[in-house]
Amino acid sequence: MPLARLSPLVAPLLVIAGCAHYEPKPLIPEQTLRRLEERRLSDPDVLSRVEKLGPVTWDRAQLLVAALEINPTLAEARAQLAQASAALGTAREIQNPTVSLSSEYDVQKAGESPWLWGVTTDFLLAAFLGRPQRIDLAHAGLRGAQADFSEAIWTVRRDLRAALLSVMIARKRIDALEVDLRQRTELATLARRRVAAGESARGEESQAQLERSRSQAALDDARQTLEDGKSALATALGVSRDAIKEIEPHWDDLDQVAALEPSSWLAMRDHALLSRPDLERAVADYAARDVELRQQVRAQYLQTSIGPGYTWDHGVRKVTLGVSFPLPIFNHNEGPIAEANAARDAAGAHAIAVQAKILSEVDTAAAGYSTALASLQRVREQRAMNESLAVSARRALDLDGGDKPTWLTAELAVSTDRIAEIDALDRVQQALGQLEDALRAPITGPETRLPTLETP
Repeated sequence: MPLARLSPLVAPLLVIAGCAHYEPKPLIPEQTLRRLEERRLSDPDVLSRVEKLGPVTWDRAQLLVAALEINPTLAEARAQLAQASAALGTAREIQNPTVSLSSEYDVQKAGESPWLWGVTTDFLLAAFLGRPQRIDLAHAGLRGAQADFSEAIWTVRRDLRAALLSVMIARKRIDALEVDLRQRTELATLARRRVAAGESARGEESQAQLERSRSQAALDDARQTLEDGKSALATALGVSRDAIKEIEPHWDDLDQVAALEPSSWLAMRDHALLSRPDLERAVADYAARDVELRQQVRAQYLQTSIGPGYTWDHGVRKVTLGVSFPLPIFNHNEGPIAEANAARDAAGAHAIAVQAKILSEVDTAAAGYSTALASLQRVREQRAMNESLAVSARRALDLDGGDKPTWLTAELAVSTDRIAEIDALDRVQQALGQLEDALRAPITGPETRLPTLETP
């Protein structure tokens, strides 16, 4: 067959060859569940990223890097970011024209060709004129998706820190309460002996037993809090509860809290007020509404389509050119323009409201942290005083100048202060977490040494 006759078939084949092909990717819950249950922090892909930070000790930074690798919520946010990026590629494409084929056969024609056939096309000029607006709109959507992705990363870090704090504080409370329980048990035993010997009233024994029961209940609560914290830590990491048993997380600088440095603090405050992820999302939404308003303003003008074509009209070759456009008789797109304008105003008001919320959250959290820090300092000073009294009571007991109940009471005062100090430290770290959440940035800890949390 001559090449000239094959040419009409070559173009469609080339078009088909350049098309994408569908690849099935079924989602089977049984398989995904098995993968979720089998995830471990010791998986090679996780360890390869964690080991870049140095020896694996599972501090906050290493736990965060592991969570960025395997947390399923963050994987979802990453997929949504890829979807927004793909939308930008769609916006950049030039729309294809429409091709129409027509034919007819005239049975009454005699002595000339009875056939009429034609090919016409339709080019919407707005497809070219509106392409920059579509690209701007896609850019705004991508910017919003990037802000959402940054917010998702921070949510993982915030949940991880809160869960790890719960675990660390619970461990401290358990250690302190175990000492407190032993002391109160010994004091209750001494009280029972004194009552039996007629040296004390029975009310002393009842009070000692009551305090012992309260200490036991507090210890039970701390142990339950520890288990709940481990479950929350597993959730933040994206692994099963059993996987947490294979590691020993650390928070070496838990007790090291200090006042904010004005220079770095003010810089972080300004950064949050100008570019916190939720504000970035609000600004991106405003930009999208602005593009939509421009599109509606352009829509009030003629959206012209041209249709060049070719016709074989019963043996006569004809070139055709058609033009079509809507007639703005009944409206000039006033309704959609007003609606888009109102949507832009609403988006602007929302962005200002978000910025005001950030300002309030940052200043409130900063004040709360300063108050909690001052409270911790007072508790530590009180504990130091009671420790001095306990040392004196012990020295008197050793010199036969005091009795054992007096010494145990002094030791219990120190135990109570230690538990109060742990509670105050918990409040300080929670207040610091709230301040970091308001800033959307870590202030202290190994995370501050990470070059970047994630590259979108």
